[in-house]
Amino acid sequence: MEMDSKDPGRDLLPLRRMAARLGVPSKWLRERAEANEVPALRAGNRWLFRPDVVGPIVSAMAAGEPSEGGAT
Repeated sequence: MEMDSKDPGRDLLPLRRMAARLGVPSKWLRERAEANEVPALRAGNRWLFRPDVVGPIVSAMAAGEPSEGGAT
């Protein structure tokens, strides 16, 4: 089976790489994921993030805007 270059699974980043890309501490990002404030996938003991989804959410948080997909 051939992988599509637009397959979202190809763009999943582990916690440390996502935090580095965002310029935030890993601990902060993990806490946001555990609180369902940013979408993430937990695979065993690893957290995985989609940069195209999480980046805009964290940017909105930094700007003080309410999140659309956060906890209720």
